[in-house]
Amino acid sequence: MEASYPVLLKEWQAGKFRPVYYFVGEDASARDEAAARLKAALQPDSFNYSEFSGDIASQVGAVVAEAMTLPAFAPWRLVVVASAKLPAQARAALIGYLKEPSPSTALVLFSEERKLDPRDALVKAASAAGAVCLFRPLREDEAVARLQAAAGRSGKRLSAEAAEALVAEAGTDWTILRSELEKAALFAVDAPEISPEHMAACLGFNKASDPFALPRLIQRRRLAESLAHLRRLFTEGKPEDQAFRALAQITGAVHKQLRAQRMLQAGKSSGDIFAALRLQSYYDKDYLEVLRPLGAARLRRDLGTCLQAETALKSRSWLSAPQEIERLVVDICAKGKA
Repeated sequence: MEASYPVLLKEWQAGKFRPVYYFVGEDASARDEAAARLKAALQPDSFNYSEFSGDIASQVGAVVAEAMTLPAFAPWRLVVVASAKLPAQARAALIGYLKEPSPSTALVLFSEERKLDPRDALVKAASAAGAVCLFRPLREDEAVARLQAAAGRSGKRLSAEAAEALVAEAGTDWTILRSELEKAALFAVDAPEISPEHMAACLGFNKASDPFALPRLIQRRRLAESLAHLRRLFTEGKPEDQAFRALAQITGAVHKQLRAQRMLQAGKSSGDIFAALRLQSYYDKDYLEVLRPLGAARLRRDLGTCLQAETALKSRSWLSAPQEIERLVVDICAKGKA
């Protein structure tokens, strides 16, 4: 059956475990964390724990043999296949094992597929024998909330503005965000709260690479300046990575504008809108003034264009991400300035 990560955590805390866990999704850090939490719950010793990675095709016989071995002086054995790519031969062997899995082994399998395919034989087998859990990438708001919660557990407050700056600069991969948060906490060791200033100093960005610069240019539909900023970004790091980061920023900016437009239409006050969207009174003082001429129909179109670009880049590996992002910016901005 398909199960959410919070549901699995509750089961593990209650001492309930399943013969197989198939962790699927693009968020590798979340898959790793789930496997680590399961291991912490089972607490296997070295006799009852095996991990396989690399070329699974040549190791699948050993994987199945380990999974079928009874635990030694313990109720459970844990076997983790930490390779996200399972060749056909390995999949067939694992499907065969899952038809009658050992009831005292928890087998963990990884997959980097973006979504669950109910026609996939391994998904069917894992669902029938245990649980399939999808780990999709964090949304920006989820990443911000998770950063603030993590900071709180370490005894620090993290302002929403600082968390948003980090997500805008680093994206939503939790492994990267957690590392950057740890650095920021060390940088602000004598302060009760990690502020945007601490985060800016820790990340070391300058005005040219300010993580809020591109979203603000997109909000105003400034074509020439947006393209010039993009091209600077492409020279500051790996162009493909910078392009996907820019796509997230552009999509987030348009989505925020659409939310604001809907709140305006619902009669919300500017104060309510600024609070709900975490806008800053200084930097975003003309936000609603810029927004009003755009209209909800255009914003829906622009958001749809962003989602189409993301789908194309993730499904067509031959596309040039920087070129597609420049094309997206032209499409969004060339219809006229805000």
